[in-house]
Formats: sequence, C-alpha cells, structure tokens
Amino acid sequence: MHLRLGGHLSWYDPQKRSRLEIPLTGSTRLISLLQQLQIPPAEIAIVTVNLKMVALEDAQVSDRDQVELFPPVGGG
Repeated sequence: MHLRLGGHLSWYDPQKRSRLEIPLTGSTRLISLLQQLQIPPAEIAIVTVNLKMVALEDAQVSDRDQVELFPPVGGG
C-alpha cells in the first residue's frame, strides 16, 4: 500500500516520512493500520483511497491501494 501523510501527519512516523510503502497480505481496516503506526485517528480530517474520499471508520485497504491522509486545516 502506498500511504501519503499530508501536513503535520508525517511527524508521527519515526523517520518523519510523508510517503510510506506498507506491504499488506490482504484487506485491512485502515483505522487498525493507523493504530499500529501510532497515528491518532483524531488528527485525520480527510481520507482518500485510490483518489476517492472515504470515511476513515469504513475504509478497507489492500496492498495495491494508494491512500492519502490529511489533517484539519485552520486559518484565520
């Protein structure tokens, strides 16, 4: 799986990478994978799987999927 961590989410990766390759053997709940990577779901506002916006709670991912995660953006 190709995982892109947008915004400050890369800080949750020990190597501060914004792009990760994660091998998967089957379909996996994205929220479970994020827990393994220690990325807090509360920090994620937008999720896309293969360029389609999905709800984090419902997202299932497989080895060939492209996943992008983005935090909420504030401004003033």
